[in-house]
Amino acid sequence: MNMPKLSPLPIRTRGKGFFGRLWTWVTEVRAWEVVEDWEYELPNESKIIIPKSFIFDGASIPRPLWGILSPTGLLLIPGLIHDFGYRFDYLWALDSEGCVYKDHENAGQEYWDKLFYDVGEKVNGMKVINVLAWVALALMGRLAWKSNRKRYEADILPNKPLCTESA
Repeated sequence: MNMPKLSPLPIRTRGKGFFGRLWTWVTEVRAWEVVEDWEYELPNESKIIIPKSFIFDGASIPRPLWGILSPTGLLLIPGLIHDFGYRFDYLWALDSEGCVYKDHENAGQEYWDKLFYDVGEKVNGMKVINVLAWVALALMGRLAWKSNRKRYEADILPNKPLCTESA
């Protein structure tokens, strides 16, 4: 499988007092930046692109569970795709001519949560882990979904021509 090229972003602790550094260490999660456009084939065989410069934090696993399941381990790929879907409520997809269009625009939280599960099944095949993650998203994802709807972010464009019409 073609893996994304990622760069870790620093967790800002420098310049903070002891308790500030401790609080940051306990509450902050490392973010990752996609450093070049990453193409991936979804379980339904459509091809998507996560553009360069997209920043995400992996799967949202509570810190006490990191010893069992890392946010950037088995769920890295599903988390990357899911985070892009949550942030923008679409994915960039490639058509047969190699141009890109917005796929599943305005699909909604339930779609992105189900896609997380489907991609997890394709990537890691660990049904129990994927079901638990999907249930956690169904129960706890609403807050993240709502916070992403409230903030506006300009499109991050892939380094490919845009289609004139959606496919």
